[in-house]
Amino acid sequence: MKEYIAKRLLVTIPTVLGITVVVFLAMRLIPGDPIDLLLADSYSEAERQALIREYGLDRPLHTQYLSWLWQMLQGNWGASILTDRPVLPDLLMKLPVSLELIFASILFAVLLAVPAGIISATKPYSIRDYSAMTTALIGNSIPDFFFGILLIFLFAYVFDILPMNGFVPLSQSIWGNITHIILPAATLGTTHAAILTRLVRTSMLEVLKLDYVTTARAKGVKERRVVLWHALRNALIPTVTVIGLQIGFLIGGAIVVENVFTIPGLGQFGIDAISGRDYPQVQAFILVTALVFVFSNLIVDILYAILDPRISYAKKTGT
Repeated sequence: MKEYIAKRLLVTIPTVLGITVVVFLAMRLIPGDPIDLLLADSYSEAERQALIREYGLDRPLHTQYLSWLWQMLQGNWGASILTDRPVLPDLLMKLPVSLELIFASILFAVLLAVPAGIISATKPYSIRDYSAMTTALIGNSIPDFFFGILLIFLFAYVFDILPMNGFVPLSQSIWGNITHIILPAATLGTTHAAILTRLVRTSMLEVLKLDYVTTARAKGVKERRVVLWHALRNALIPTVTVIGLQIGFLIGGAIVVENVFTIPGLGQFGIDAISGRDYPQVQAFILVTALVFVFSNLIVDILYAILDPRISYAKKTGT
């Protein structure tokens, strides 16, 4: 297990370096100039050139990149061009909020999808199966922003049992945090729950036909144990794969959901940075979201080895 994790970490290093190159070049190649936005309408060419030199934008691209990368490794992620505030403290303040929303959404999706998928697979082509699959299809068809508004109308306006917007940190109030995160997590997690439900059903149907499941039943093992212990563990491997791939979609969806529920996460931070062409903020935003995706998939790879110890990158002998 340790060797497997170490090799996966080594594979992650060039991936992260590649991401930094793409992020850096993307900001330099797209149209627009942050200096012009900073200076607004009234400025002289001398003032413009002075600012370009101050921010190092007159240097060759490779020099700018190496300087930026070195400073980031030292913990200096630069200052906002538009506000002159350090980027890293603002980013670290908003990152936990978005991570909590993503984690809560995954938890909501898994808690909804796994039981629904199991019920559908154990009773295929029954009323329960058709009901679960129809619900999953509807859930997969509703856009996040519309579903969020619908939940706000029902639970915050009609029934008045949950707050419609805002966010309470976990450190301030556990109950306040839970009540404020339920609707955003349900909004973001419903679409992914629908996808996972169909996947769990398909995987369970395949696993339940395998010989070792038939053998367990022939030995008199209770059906619940056959399903939950023998079959579910192997059926979850492709599900875990999809969860890892969905992290990227969850990050993108979180930006929309955070704006619908006015949650002070990375969503508004990223939108403000992109609209203002603020190089340091945009680079930090894209880099952090990409790193979240990369390390989430690293965790998924480690979960593979836990679910199925046969999965490893250990050297094979005799080949």
